[in-house]
Amino acid sequence: MDSRDWKGDYRIWLPLALLAWALALVVRDPFIADWDGFDYAAEVVQGLPSVLGLGRALFLAYNRALWLLAHHWFGLPPERAFLVIKYGVIAQSGPAIVGLYALYKELMADRLAALLGSLMVALSPLYVIYSGRGMSEIPGTLMWGWSLWWMLRSLRLGNSGRYLVAAALFGLGANMREFAVFYLPVVALAGWIYGVRWVWPLSAFVIAVFAALAGPVFWALFQPDYYLPAVRAWYRVSAQERREHQVTIRNLWLLIAYAFICSPAATLITPAAYRSLYRRFFPERSGPDRQQRLLLLVSFFGLLSAVMLVANHDLAVNPRYLLTGLLGLAPLGGWWLAELVRKKSRLCYGVMTLLALLTLSGLIGMEIYLDRVQWPRTYATRDYVAKISALPDQSVFIVGRNTPLVNFYRAVGARPRWQVIPFGSGWPDERLGEVIDLHLKEGRPVYVDLDRTLWSEGMRDHSRESAGLEMIRRSYQLESVRDSLCRVSRRL
Repeated sequence: MDSRDWKGDYRIWLPLALLAWALALVVRDPFIADWDGFDYAAEVVQGLPSVLGLGRALFLAYNRALWLLAHHWFGLPPERAFLVIKYGVIAQSGPAIVGLYALYKELMADRLAALLGSLMVALSPLYVIYSGRGMSEIPGTLMWGWSLWWMLRSLRLGNSGRYLVAAALFGLGANMREFAVFYLPVVALAGWIYGVRWVWPLSAFVIAVFAALAGPVFWALFQPDYYLPAVRAWYRVSAQERREHQVTIRNLWLLIAYAFICSPAATLITPAAYRSLYRRFFPERSGPDRQQRLLLLVSFFGLLSAVMLVANHDLAVNPRYLLTGLLGLAPLGGWWLAELVRKKSRLCYGVMTLLALLTLSGLIGMEIYLDRVQWPRTYATRDYVAKISALPDQSVFIVGRNTPLVNFYRAVGARPRWQVIPFGSGWPDERLGEVIDLHLKEGRPVYVDLDRTLWSEGMRDHSRESAGLEMIRRSYQLESVRDSLCRVSRRL
């Protein structure tokens, strides 16, 4: 019997899938919690590319097909398109974990190690949260796990043709989400570890790279008038964001804190697992066997993708980026824990109890955060439309975190004349007064919401918008409309 075959382990992978589905349904988003989620929903309705990453072509394509079906057969309105994306992600959360189990067993030929590694991902608070949202993390995980599993299996069985096809699928997975980009060297190096002729790993790597770039090439060819200018504009505002929120040593603290939130188990045991792998195999003249080299290879690029986040200016507001590294580090942690369990020592029981308590504490903390912070904020965003729907159709809004909400309703045609002065990367800084005056001169009413909760963003230590809001208070007349929402007009 093939020790790496996963299909017969249904008593393991089926409960894993059911666990993932159950958790996704429990924490499913009541509306849209992420800025990117608003953008994805609008792009699905409009049939437009995303400027993020490599264009997310596959992610947007299958969701647009599903939305068109739902719109045609069930009359789903454009402003409800996010439901198609969200429930599609929930459906994929189970198969994504099964794919990781299959991959980890292919790597380690060990049921227990594969189970423990898969549980590290399935019980990651960040995986759980995003398994209930209309975002690209879970579809990206599904594509990453299954394509890498097929690639390694094809190499083990000596099927070079399937190896190339799997490499292409692995690269295409970057058009769901860019997980595969950080692991592209694995495509070639795995072939080298299996001892195939150099031409096959080189060909597989080239195919994977071209497949990863297929999305942006597609958009550039078929929607050049929109995609290329939009990408250039995005990189300009991103450059402005990098200047405004410069990388500091604080990123190192954030990386450690977010890694612990992502998976306390993986964060704590990764150093011990690397040490154990080194001490057990590298002192021998023969070195590590193929299985350990593959495990080391995948985990190394997982660790590298996590460490690289230290240089990312956006880390403070995006802890979900740590999921990229967890996918590669989880099998290493699973291997180390499986080795420890087999020793049946007091240390084993102590470590497993500690990790179980930390994992449970992380999930409880996640639930508290959702109940007390995220969901009230999401409900407030959903209800914000009622707050502003009676205002003139040509209104211009300065509403902080609700910027993507206004953009979404305009983009899908529900409020086509709404405009917004954007929060974040598109904020006009010292040109804010000029932009407001232009709208007022053209006869558009301008509204600003001074609610402080709308102007804070993640763990960033300062807000670039605070000076502009103070300028509005000082230079313009503010007429209260409702709660903290005010109409802006020139002082008499």
